[in-house]
Amino acid sequence: MSGFDLEKAMPDKNSITGSVAKQPAVTAEVNDSSKVSDQNTIRNVVSALNFTQWGKTPIPWANPDTGSQGTITTVAEKKTDAGLCREFETSREAFDGAALYRGQACMAQGGAWALTSFAPI
Repeated sequence: MSGFDLEKAMPDKNSITGSVAKQPAVTAEVNDSSKVSDQNTIRNVVSALNFTQWGKTPIPWANPDTGSQGTITTVAEKKTDAGLCREFETSREAFDGAALYRGQACMAQGGAWALTSFAPI
């Protein structure tokens, strides 16, 4: 029988087809500055609400710096020993996924608002 013997076949070392260097793994984590930027955007929306006009309508928010967006669905205002605070719930849709958060923003002395809590539900 004549023909080609696969056991004696050798690769042609003169042919180079190309190669691709191994790439580092990509993680789905968003850097902390993106999350802080989103939290500041949410704080600004919550602190700017006019409760006499707001009612119970969900409030959309968007951060053009990060591309994140969401909807603030619940806001409750309360006075504490520290001053005026607003508790809220919001969604956050970003490149790293979607999640629901509960937070609180309080007015500090001098009238500036600070985010005192912000955590996933």
